[in-house]
Amino acid sequence: MPLRAIPGILLLALCVTFAAPLKAQTLASPPAQPAQTTPESTRPEGTRQDLRALLDTLEDDAARTAFLARLRALVESGTVAPEPAAPERDDWLAGATRSLGSFSNSVLGLVGEIEQLPEQAERFFEDLSDPLVLQRVGWAAIMVITVLAAALLAEYVAKLLLSRLRRAVEARHARGLPMRALLLGIRTVLDILPIAAFAAASFGVLALVELNFVIRLAVVTVINANVLARLILAAGRAVLTPDAPHLRLFPLENESAAYGYLWVRRFAYTVVYGYFLLRAAWVLGLALPTYHFLSHALGLFVAGMCIVFILQIRAGVAARLRRIGAREGRAARLRDTVADFWHVLLIAYVVAAYIVRVFDVAGGFAFLTQATLLSLLTVALAALAISLLLRAFDKVFRLNGEMRERYPLLEARANRYLPALRSGMQGLVLAVATLVLLEIWGARPFEWLASDHGQGAVGRLISIGVVVLAGLIAWELATVFSERLRAGNPSSTRLKTLLPFLQNAFRVVLLTLGGLILLSEIGVNIAPLLAGAGVLGLAIGFGAQTLVKDVITGIFILMEDTISVGDVVEVGAHSGLVEKISIRTVHMRDFDGNVHSIPFGEVQTIKNMSKDFAYAVIDVRVSYRENIDEALALMSEVAADMAAKGPLAETIVAPFEVVGVEALEESYIWLRGRFKTRPLGQWNVKREFYRRIKAAFDARGIEIPYPHRTVYLGTDKKGEAPPLRLVSQRPEDLSAPQRARRAEAARAARTPGPLIEEHPGARERSEEDEEPMLPTIEERRH
Repeated sequence: MPLRAIPGILLLALCVTFAAPLKAQTLASPPAQPAQTTPESTRPEGTRQDLRALLDTLEDDAARTAFLARLRALVESGTVAPEPAAPERDDWLAGATRSLGSFSNSVLGLVGEIEQLPEQAERFFEDLSDPLVLQRVGWAAIMVITVLAAALLAEYVAKLLLSRLRRAVEARHARGLPMRALLLGIRTVLDILPIAAFAAASFGVLALVELNFVIRLAVVTVINANVLARLILAAGRAVLTPDAPHLRLFPLENESAAYGYLWVRRFAYTVVYGYFLLRAAWVLGLALPTYHFLSHALGLFVAGMCIVFILQIRAGVAARLRRIGAREGRAARLRDTVADFWHVLLIAYVVAAYIVRVFDVAGGFAFLTQATLLSLLTVALAALAISLLLRAFDKVFRLNGEMRERYPLLEARANRYLPALRSGMQGLVLAVATLVLLEIWGARPFEWLASDHGQGAVGRLISIGVVVLAGLIAWELATVFSERLRAGNPSSTRLKTLLPFLQNAFRVVLLTLGGLILLSEIGVNIAPLLAGAGVLGLAIGFGAQTLVKDVITGIFILMEDTISVGDVVEVGAHSGLVEKISIRTVHMRDFDGNVHSIPFGEVQTIKNMSKDFAYAVIDVRVSYRENIDEALALMSEVAADMAAKGPLAETIVAPFEVVGVEALEESYIWLRGRFKTRPLGQWNVKREFYRRIKAAFDARGIEIPYPHRTVYLGTDKKGEAPPLRLVSQRPEDLSAPQRARRAEAARAARTPGPLIEEHPGARERSEEDEEPMLPTIEERRH
């Protein structure tokens, strides 16, 4: 059975149910007195006298004319005292009380209707026993069926005539959006024409038949419901196009389109047919309390349908919302929050609408509709404003290619506060939008802002903004000044040391002053705070004397420029490269990579090995048999070659300085010279010189001696030394076994073999000795 035929069947049942008693009462029998009419004798005496006086006044022409004149004068003068209105804050409570009373009456009325069903059924069958009533009811049913049959026939013929054109429109594929919109509009018109034929045929036939006014009104109600529901379905089909995806104007999946159209049809049939059928039943004689109860029940059912629909599409809508806009940032987090809780807000809206409907709040639906539309408009305008602001920021703060190539760091510096500015402007737009939304929903925030308290709060916010802006400007100027100092002196270690310290101190001062001003602006009395901070600082100063000592000593060391970042210093028992200097400690990294943190309070002496320049002190040792002048000349020659060319030529800033003979030691002569080098270059210069002087000495045959040791053999009583024979043998004069044993001994000792020199007091060894023992007069070692 088609769904649109159900209202006709229900209408026929309503006509049969309510029309027979009405006809029987109006045509077959005289009018009956109301069942609950109060007898004349039971009315109060005051009421009977008032009615008689009013009747006498209306019957007398002169009295009636005077009474009407007085009424007209009162209306024109406006002196009628209005009824006292309840306070505004109690309107909702009074409305809720009235609504609960109406609901109770509706329930009682429905119970009464149910209790009267047997009596009405008995009366209905009694009325049907009357041939005249049965004839009239049958005639009414035939007319209703005739009207609906004619309307359905006209609709069928219209569909049959337009079916070929409709199929041709749906079969045509459109490429562009305008062509799709045109074809979709033609198909929508073809859908509406059968509905128009149904309405025209039903109203045309209805005008030709004779029906009772009540039944005619009920039939018109059902026809209007049918036409309205089908128009809603045509509009839903035009928007979603579930059966023609190639004509769809919106990016929507086929399954989603079919699902949406299914719910459109459910809502259209439930709301439209339910409402109009209840109206028809009320017109045909349904009690008013029962009508209100059933209408509330219908509203509850529709609200439940809305909640079910919202819960079913919750995940899909949340996924689509998360794909809108940026992936990170405050706006993205706000969007994700809305995606997680949008269904809760919408369900609350549905519940609020139903409560307004049940409590019958005066102007509730109008206010709800107006507030909803204005809220949607406000949100759309806020989103548009944020989008335009972001685009404007991108265009204004974007540098062209030439400027970016000339100043590669300019864009990063110019856009340093761009994220904060974006966030601030977005927050401002959102704040204004929130105030507008609160105003729309009746919170009246602008009225509060216009008051004294509101103006004071706005003034404090402006003052706080000015303080924050002034602090940012001061910090930016300090940063620009420090960067210019660094650019003008890129190699200044003093600037590298002092600038971070001064920037940290300036940051602390700015934060302290800004925090105190902000506290003062929000109404906090900072005088006790300052006094407490002074007392606390004094207590901390006494309790942390070591810390204060470290800070004060560090300040003096930094101001005197004793050490800087990048220096190689020796502080106490530790030495290394200075990597960081704070207001309290110095951090050094030694040659092994260990970091030493030394408080300034423990520093007694500082040895800075990289201040302005350095000396690479050269110590060279030669044997006593060498010519000292020749060795010094060779040292000068090697040093001059190093200063003239080589990888360390730029490190040497002055000619080599020959100091001369530093000392005469036991087994060598100590020669000294020095290079003047750039800071931190002395060690490399010294290593390179030693490498070169060793090669030069080897080429010239100048000996770099081992340490010597003298062996004393003692004397006898006559004062004569015992004779000692020393045989000088070269390695090539030894036999093969002797050379093998000597090489084995040298390998075992990992030292070269002994060098034997002649001694004037040595005696000759007997020739029968196979391998002489060679006592050492001088032995050399590293």
